[in-house]
Amino acid sequence: MFFDSMDHEDSVPSYLNRLTQEPLLNADEEAGLTRAAQSGCGTSRQRLIESNMRLVINIARSYRSRSFPLEDLVQEGAIGLMHAIKRFDPEKGFRFSTYATHWIRQSIGRAIDYKAKAIRLPAHISQSLRRIDRERVRLMRELGHEPSHDQLSAAMGISPRKLQHIMQSGQEMLSLDTKVGDAESATLGGLVPDPTENDAAETMITQELSQELHLIMMELNERERRVMANRLRMDGDGDGVERDDLAKELCISRERIRQIELQAMKKLRAIASDRLRDLLSR
Repeated sequence: MFFDSMDHEDSVPSYLNRLTQEPLLNADEEAGLTRAAQSGCGTSRQRLIESNMRLVINIARSYRSRSFPLEDLVQEGAIGLMHAIKRFDPEKGFRFSTYATHWIRQSIGRAIDYKAKAIRLPAHISQSLRRIDRERVRLMRELGHEPSHDQLSAAMGISPRKLQHIMQSGQEMLSLDTKVGDAESATLGGLVPDPTENDAAETMITQELSQELHLIMMELNERERRVMANRLRMDGDGDGVERDDLAKELCISRERIRQIELQAMKKLRAIASDRLRDLLSR
């Protein structure tokens, strides 16, 4: 490749300066070199590349960030330039630099999308996200403030729902090991509740209610406690026995079981009214 012959130990300023020494080409020179390069002439291809590296560097500078050194962006832009040489048709009357700009931007943009995210986004989503950023900046200059969601969707010519979907696709992923808090003593993963674990507050309330119910049940006589304990287990899909079996166990009639239940329920309501009210108001 064109970059292979370069001294990588050179500093970036001299490296970029050396790439912009070739003179610019006029339209006839571009057409002639393109035809020769497409016919297999390596010298013509090399000259066409070197003469347009100034364009590649200028475009790459607009994408520069901490995550991507400028020389990497230039490398990706050069790849887009080579694709443009293969596809350019001088007979259509366009300047090569105008045609190549699209391919250079596309190559750099796709490289950034591929390397910057843990999950690679489709090309059309990445392009839409970049367009959203451009429209947001433009609207901020016109309006003097951050545009609303509806204003941005109108400028984009898409529905607010589609805009929301695109923006959600571009959200950055966070590591569960990310430190949080002023002292950074906890991790993000430690704050995420475990759906398989019972809620601590709910468990505590359930335990307190169970203890209160046990104390209330102790206010009943032995037969009433036996009948009500069986009733509560059956209502809670527990291992309670049928009323006929309980009647045989206690040597009383089935109707008597029902009467004991009603009697015990009245007692429980009277006893529980004050105690449970105090518990729930804590």
